[in-house]
Amino acid sequence: MKIKNNFLKKYNYFILILSVYVLIELVLEVILNVPENIITILNWIDLLICIIFLSDWFVFLFKAKDKKNYIVTRFFDLISSIPYVQLLRPLRIFRVVRIFRAFKIIRGLKGALPIMRILLANPARSLFSIYASLTVIIYFYCSVGLYTFEKGFNNSMKSFEDALWMSFTTLTTVGYGDIYPVTTSGRIMAAILVLTGMGLFSMLTAEFAGIIVKFVKNQKENREVENDEDNS
Repeated sequence: MKIKNNFLKKYNYFILILSVYVLIELVLEVILNVPENIITILNWIDLLICIIFLSDWFVFLFKAKDKKNYIVTRFFDLISSIPYVQLLRPLRIFRVVRIFRAFKIIRGLKGALPIMRILLANPARSLFSIYASLTVIIYFYCSVGLYTFEKGFNNSMKSFEDALWMSFTTLTTVGYGDIYPVTTSGRIMAAILVLTGMGLFSMLTAEFAGIIVKFVKNQKENREVENDEDNS
């Protein structure tokens, strides 16, 4: 049992490393002008990672007691593990630029989902710290998505820094309006950021309210103790 647990722990770390690689590779491929020969190598690496993730998905499906629940809860893992680039390239569907960019972002889910799941499964962290960590991941992921979808279609978004700025103003619900999405996919990313920002500030308000209530309660208890000591 101990050997099995150690293996699962190491295996989870291995999956986490692959997930981080997928996110880093996605960001670099979107931001930098990567040469075609390097992209070919990255696509082969991506295919290998897809095979690993798909194998992982089906192995745990086979072991799952409630297979229907597993399919429902891990559906996005399956969708994000399919090697779209390699499967659809022979069809020359990538002449449609936006479709190609959409597949890039879906591929990035392979990196984001396992990291999010690890954060949510950590009982030692507070709800606010978990949500804050998830917000950071969503912020960078949506920034990459915005730049991927808007690049070449949005004159106000000329660099990745513009995407980061728009994501920040959208997440904080400020929205200066100097940069805004013009594509449907970009607007979806912006909507995700708005909802995430609303949730974050609700959590932040609740956290501060809890701190104030706890402080007032401690002050009241201290005064009661002091009064008891004076009376005695």
